[in-house]
Amino acid sequence: MEKLLVSCEELAGLIGAPSVRIVDTRWPVGDGPAGRGLYRRSRVPGAVYLGFDATQAPSPQPQGRAAHPATLATALAGLGVGTDTTVVAYDDNHQFTAARLVWLMRAHGFERSFRLDGGWPAWLRSGGPVETGPTSWRPGATRPPFLSQAGPAVAGLDDVLAHQAAGLPIVDCRRDSSWAEQPQLIPGATRLPMRMLVDSSGLHLPPSRIRSAAAAAGIGVSTPVVAYCGAAISAPAVWLALRSAGIAGVRVYDGSITEWIADGRPLSPAAECRPEQPRVAQPRTAMPAGREGAGDAPATEDR
Repeated sequence: MEKLLVSCEELAGLIGAPSVRIVDTRWPVGDGPAGRGLYRRSRVPGAVYLGFDATQAPSPQPQGRAAHPATLATALAGLGVGTDTTVVAYDDNHQFTAARLVWLMRAHGFERSFRLDGGWPAWLRSGGPVETGPTSWRPGATRPPFLSQAGPAVAGLDDVLAHQAAGLPIVDCRRDSSWAEQPQLIPGATRLPMRMLVDSSGLHLPPSRIRSAAAAAGIGVSTPVVAYCGAAISAPAVWLALRSAGIAGVRVYDGSITEWIADGRPLSPAAECRPEQPRVAQPRTAMPAGREGAGDAPATEDR
């Protein structure tokens, strides 16, 4: 199985390592730019910041379409990420921007990129150190890392059409609030939101349980599958979870349902969606009082 996740304990041991860059990617739903303010107030010590906007192609491309690899490499170099750097990214575990960054970096051949399991809420619950006030990191001259053209982790519209024609799995990974606004699917798709792949504290389920949830959506260990959402944020989180569980044939449609609709493609009514499978809840761990984010909604709600 592919290692794509880092635990809070592992991250604590990496703080201050010269070859490691910790990247805060928080981009709140409805007010993404506010993420930089959250970063300035409190963060994992030594972390740098990269917003969702730095990872997507400019207009008029559909929202969520991946940025050109040279553009992404330049943005990463500005954060001190070079060819030999190890990157650990974290998000708010609701808007999965860290999973998106890891997916893009891996898709472009940068293998030393990982997501913090459970994101910022898990870090707070773990009692990990928090840096406040001015950041301790200072930019320096860094040669941009080499990022290849997008590999098989990225799917396009033609790939979705090919999956439809062959009857191969397509999964809709939109969080529940997005689904409620538009309860329709790309024809042939099955719902597989991220909340089905994590426990009640927002940490990934064991690989065997992730594979069971995937099997309920028609996905086997060697099954080619295309995942989509609204703007390629939730789907990369599902991509990461499935690959971490040994399901290697998953790709993310970066244009997602936004491009599908803009292209005039039809959607299937909600009645055609397969029922979601029940999930056994895990005990919730209380957040420490007085730490920023401790009053946030549970990480597994509204996905």
